[in-house]
Amino acid sequence: MTDIIIDSEEVRVQLGRQSISFPRIPLPPAFLEWQATARQHMFERMTEAGAQAIRRQPAHLPVLATFGQGPFPANLATRGMGLLPAPAYLEEFTRRFEAVLSEAEGRPWSESLPERVRVVKEFYDDVTHFDSWLLGGLEIFEGRTAENLQRNPLASLLYTGEPPAYPSYQFDGVVQFVEAGDPHFRFLLAARELFARDAFHIHQIRYPYGYLFHLAAVRDKTPYPRRDHGAGVEDRE
Repeated sequence: MTDIIIDSEEVRVQLGRQSISFPRIPLPPAFLEWQATARQHMFERMTEAGAQAIRRQPAHLPVLATFGQGPFPANLATRGMGLLPAPAYLEEFTRRFEAVLSEAEGRPWSESLPERVRVVKEFYDDVTHFDSWLLGGLEIFEGRTAENLQRNPLASLLYTGEPPAYPSYQFDGVVQFVEAGDPHFRFLLAARELFARDAFHIHQIRYPYGYLFHLAAVRDKTPYPRRDHGAGVEDRE
C-alpha cells in the first residue's frame, strides 16, 4: 500500500517517486448538521414503523470516486461513509454500541430494535460528539475500489441529500486503511452491526478492513436558483 503520513496539520502521500501533501481541513458545520438531522429523521421513522420502513439512506451513501489505470481511470461506487466520534468520545460510544449488541445476542432482532435505535440516536443528538476531521466506512467487496485505493489513496466523495433542498457536497481527500484492532475500525464495525440484519442492509459475513477519509478540499454543490441573466455569477458546480 502507499505510504501515508498524517499529523495534526497535513496529510502526506508518497505516490511512487512523487510526494504530495495536503493541509487537513474540517467538515463544514452545515454538513455535520445535515448528517445529524437526516440520521435522526431515519431513526424516528424506525421507532414509529420499524426498520422495514427504511428504504433509502442518501446521507450515508455517497458516491466514492477512485482512480486506476486505462483510458477511463475513474471508478465510481456507492459506499457507506459516515461520521466518526471525536477522540474524546470514540471509546465511549464504541463500548456503548458493543454493549447493546451483546445484550441483543440471542433475542429476536425486532425486540432489540428500540435499544439499538436509542443508543445510536444518543450519538447523533449532539454535533460535538462528531470528529469534524474524518469520515469513515467499511470495505466489503474487495473489488476495484479497494484495488485502486491500494495503489492510489486519493479519492473523492459526492454526497447528495433528499428534496427539496438537495444538500450536496464533494469532498476530495486521502483514504487511510484501518484493520481489526484499530479503535476506528472497532467503532465502524459496531455501528454497522447495530443494524446489519435489518431490512435496509444487505448482511455481510466479513469486513476485511475499514477506511478513514481525511479531507483535503470541500466543494458545496447544493443546487440553488440562478436568477441572473448574464455572466459574473460564480457557479459552485
